[in-house]
Amino acid sequence: MKRISCMKCLLCLWLLCQPWLASADWEKVDENHLAVVYIDPDKIRASSVFPQAWHLIDLNDASKAGVKLRLALMEYDCHEYRRRTLAFASKSEQMGEGKTLFTSTQSTSWKPVSGDTVGEQVIGMLCGHHAKPPGHGKGKDDKAAPAKDAHGDGHGAPPAAHGDAKPSH
Repeated sequence: MKRISCMKCLLCLWLLCQPWLASADWEKVDENHLAVVYIDPDKIRASSVFPQAWHLIDLNDASKAGVKLRLALMEYDCHEYRRRTLAFASKSEQMGEGKTLFTSTQSTSWKPVSGDTVGEQVIGMLCGHHAKPPGHGKGKDDKAAPAKDAHGDGHGAPPAAHGDAKPSH
């Protein structure tokens, strides 16, 4: 148990000291009226079942808490077509600049990847033919694709990420 706690502390510290953010070659995945979403292809942790990728979400307008950037380490399940957030940070400026306002290393629960979202684009990039969309091979009648999440980013970040975040320590 101490090992997990220590690893979470180290990850949190690492999130605070992100010099690679501004210098990374971020690849644009999607853009809408709320934000531009990028992933860092050089930081992808390849796996045929649970690949991970860093997502940088540059908000067009600052949140009430002053957040202009959300950074999330996302893990995808290629076989069950779902994703979860492993670590999260928010900053006061776009493209990794500014003050760190919030960090979290608490994993979210698995959520299905919805159609027509950033999550669907990324799982396709990371999993390729290994990804199985909902209803594929399971005998389910899945005619209607779920709607995008409330913020349209397809990530469904933890609630603190979208509202007034608590300050980082």
